[in-house]
Amino acid sequence: MKKNWLRGLLLGVSVALLLAGGVALAASVFVTADKECVECWPGRHEPTGEPYILTLSVGGWDHAHDWYCDRLRIEGEVLFRECQTLPTEDPDTFKAGFPCEWHGPGPVSVLGREVTAANGPPSPLGEWDYRVWQPDTGEADQVSWTVAEVCEVEFVPEPGTILLLGSGLVGLAGYATLRWRTRE
Repeated sequence: MKKNWLRGLLLGVSVALLLAGGVALAASVFVTADKECVECWPGRHEPTGEPYILTLSVGGWDHAHDWYCDRLRIEGEVLFRECQTLPTEDPDTFKAGFPCEWHGPGPVSVLGREVTAANGPPSPLGEWDYRVWQPDTGEADQVSWTVAEVCEVEFVPEPGTILLLGSGLVGLAGYATLRWRTRE
């Protein structure tokens, strides 16, 4: 037992560091999106279908500091940047839909804020980037997604690929067995 004291000490320190790292990660600011691509909706009506809705979750605030900042960019152009008081819920989850084109120069609701589309990018289509941070703590996180007219799902023929790989391996094993038998 005396030989293993160093191994036990290293294991204990490693577990303690892992747990401390997990607590530190759990306590930091985060933002997540449920999709990498969301389809825009045509027309002026509000979207109702699942491909048109993006769900964002933001949380992990340090409540000792009562405000946070966020910024939204489309294709690198800033649509809004502001600081405000912390949301009452943590995490705060909200749903957003995106039009296929801006309608008129007036205000448009984007991620729950009224912004003037005339001051922003010419089109809502493209790469969106949303960043949140707490200035007092320096903690920040960011998420990106694409708004497109049609989000194409990449087809990965996994069962067929596994079947082909498996049959190839079986064939090689059979060939190796036959060759082994003919040697003897």
